[in-house]
Amino acid sequence: MVFSRFFLLVLAMPFISSCAFDNISPQDPTAFIPDRSSEIKVGQMTREGVRGVLGNPFLSSTYWDFDLFRAETEQTDVPYAITPWPIPFARIKDKLYRYTLVTYDTKGLTSAIATGIFRRPTDWRSASPIKHDFQALHLRAGELMFYTDFFALQENMLVTPTARDNFLQLAPSSAGCLVVIGCGDRGCGDQLAVDGSKVRRLPMRLSVDSFSFFEGSSRRLAWLKGVGGSIHESNDGLPPSSLRNYSLQTLVAVKLPVGEHDLEFSSKYLDGKHSIKVACHPGELTYLMVSASVHEHLITHSLVDWQIEQTDNMPESFENRPLVLLYDGEWYVDVEPGRGLQHQ
Repeated sequence: MVFSRFFLLVLAMPFISSCAFDNISPQDPTAFIPDRSSEIKVGQMTREGVRGVLGNPFLSSTYWDFDLFRAETEQTDVPYAITPWPIPFARIKDKLYRYTLVTYDTKGLTSAIATGIFRRPTDWRSASPIKHDFQALHLRAGELMFYTDFFALQENMLVTPTARDNFLQLAPSSAGCLVVIGCGDRGCGDQLAVDGSKVRRLPMRLSVDSFSFFEGSSRRLAWLKGVGGSIHESNDGLPPSSLRNYSLQTLVAVKLPVGEHDLEFSSKYLDGKHSIKVACHPGELTYLMVSASVHEHLITHSLVDWQIEQTDNMPESFENRPLVLLYDGEWYVDVEPGRGLQHQ
């Protein structure tokens, strides 16, 4: 029995004389969030037609040419103690979400569709779902790569290098510059503070659940189409006890106003930080490659020997990396570039 249920059972021991059982309801929650993707005619339906079938999108962008729909249901587990009659002593709940990702072409017609289910326990039970199905979801539709898994419970969206480069050509404006940041071949921080502002996650290496995501090579290859060579096999920057041995290398775009700025890099799990000055010129696009060494000392781990390389041209090692659009439910680019954010 998993730890959380064992803990609940221990609390109920004074009332238990023989045994316990669970009442899980409904047994098949997926029946309440059916797959309706077959009703979407690729190449024939407009956004309005798709929304007429699937309802209002959870996330949407005209510039990035997608709608993301989310349907949800619940499954509950009520453990009973026999004393000698059944007595419920807890009630736990999982949510199940069906995500459906639809992309559109330049004519506004559907170009691709992908759908799947993800199970999300309550936060305090994240390691103890009612059932062990649907613990990771990776959807690929056109140039968009959506995922959510055991380690990243909120929604995440990446875009392939092809769409990334189209965006980077248009993104810089006279009001500021765009800095594209990625990791080098050593350790790498995962946090950034600009001019002393609040620290923000910098998802340049995304943890991949090797047990669920890497179990099927065909599924992995389909999701990673166009971003080959971006898997990094190490656990630097992750908790020392982490079982996550693989990470997907990505790029993060940061918009800055004109002027000189102080960028401070750090890690959520490791000690050590490093700051550099970056001058932002109107309409400029620049790249930063961040590298550091992981120093282990007794029970502490630190990032040391930082090296940050700034270039005007994209480094060769960045070329196959996707760009982060959405990470942990937060947008890292404008949903509608030039028109501000639209988060539905």
